[in-house]
Amino acid sequence: MRMPALIFLIRINSSFLILHFYKFFIFMFRLILKTLWTRRRRNGWLLAELILVAVLSWIIFDPVIVVTYDRHLPLGYDADRLCMVSVGMLQPQAPGYDAQATDSASLMQAYLNIVERARQHPDVEQATPVLSFAYPGSQGSSTSTLMAEGDTVGLDLMYVEFLPHTHFFETFGFRPVQGSMTPEELSNHTYGGMNVVLSEYAQEALFHTRVYNKNLRCWMTNETDTVYLPVVVGAVGTFKYTNDCRPVPVAFEPILHPDILSSVNDMHVVIRLKEGVSMDRFLHEFRPWMVRQMRVGNLYARDLQSYDSINRISEFGTATSLYRRNLSIALFFLVNLCLGVVGTFWLQTRTRREEVGIMLSYGATPRRIRLQLMGEGVVLTTVATLIGCFLYLQYGLSEGLNKGSAWMTSTMPCWVDHFGLHFAIVSLIIYFILLVVVLVGIYIPARRISTIPPTEALRDE
Repeated sequence: MRMPALIFLIRINSSFLILHFYKFFIFMFRLILKTLWTRRRRNGWLLAELILVAVLSWIIFDPVIVVTYDRHLPLGYDADRLCMVSVGMLQPQAPGYDAQATDSASLMQAYLNIVERARQHPDVEQATPVLSFAYPGSQGSSTSTLMAEGDTVGLDLMYVEFLPHTHFFETFGFRPVQGSMTPEELSNHTYGGMNVVLSEYAQEALFHTRVYNKNLRCWMTNETDTVYLPVVVGAVGTFKYTNDCRPVPVAFEPILHPDILSSVNDMHVVIRLKEGVSMDRFLHEFRPWMVRQMRVGNLYARDLQSYDSINRISEFGTATSLYRRNLSIALFFLVNLCLGVVGTFWLQTRTRREEVGIMLSYGATPRRIRLQLMGEGVVLTTVATLIGCFLYLQYGLSEGLNKGSAWMTSTMPCWVDHFGLHFAIVSLIIYFILLVVVLVGIYIPARRISTIPPTEALRDE
């Protein structure tokens, strides 16, 4: 019988505490509203200042929040263990130049031999040739438009070329898609003339499914209106082509008849390190090794970069300067916002010493005084943010919200592309920033004046 009685007492006490808290909240809320109305002239200026700050915060923080979110999305492949070797070709006047080994077949064989030598290094797990200017992380791009068979709505895609049977997909570490071949099987597949491999969201955008099946076909036209019917032979998990943009649809096209002479300036070897190998140590030790070992015929290894470095260079070439400018403006604005708003509320709070002294003389506790002053700040901030965001909403409805730095439409479902969700998330972030700034500006002086003796607070009254 003791346990039911104890549970009953706990429920009674909990109900009493909830009721007490509710009555205290209602009392404080009414007192806060009454005080704000009594001081409506001074509070009107504070409200107008906060409304202006809320509108400016939208203009400044929206692009920074969106691009920062895009940059922190996962790449979709394991770039931490990737590095790239750039391959160059000797000039005719260079020592060791072989004039008999300049045809396409000889250069191609030399190129594949260089890849194989990199693959045999004890710290290397896998390596693949990249004979193109368009690859994940590059500043170059190649685009095309595909349509699902039986559909007339086209989808713009990035096109990435690869050499079959060269461990391309497993070297980059792409993820498999349900129903599709594994990355190893995709690399070793026997491709036909009109075969493509799609990224996951490209497949979903075209065929409205993420599960691969063998009946997926799409079509395209060229400038002479010739119709092609590429067969989708597989799919890989979604990934970011560049690090500062959301994933875009990508189609991988096999190079069945490579012409190395037309791509002599775009020869690379992508290397995946073994688990546990330090990238810094590898770069330091591999450079002198590749100078000695990775020269075949007229081709030689000329440069080595980690993929993290490649992604940073790509970011800098696309939107880094704009992002840094916006971030600098946002930080500058945030500092001035903190100084301005904190200073304003600090002074407003300190001028209420006599009012606080009266409250203390009537028995109000310091904690209750601080709660009331901070509650006034919360109400003002909430009302100002609602009005400021509503004003910016009128602009957003006509001009749209920030879409990030992507120059191609992403097919990845994202809150940035959903107007209502985008507006709500950025508004909440702005509200949180303003609320923290205002509460800091109130709490510090409120803590001081709520602990002084009433006689000192009323000395000048």
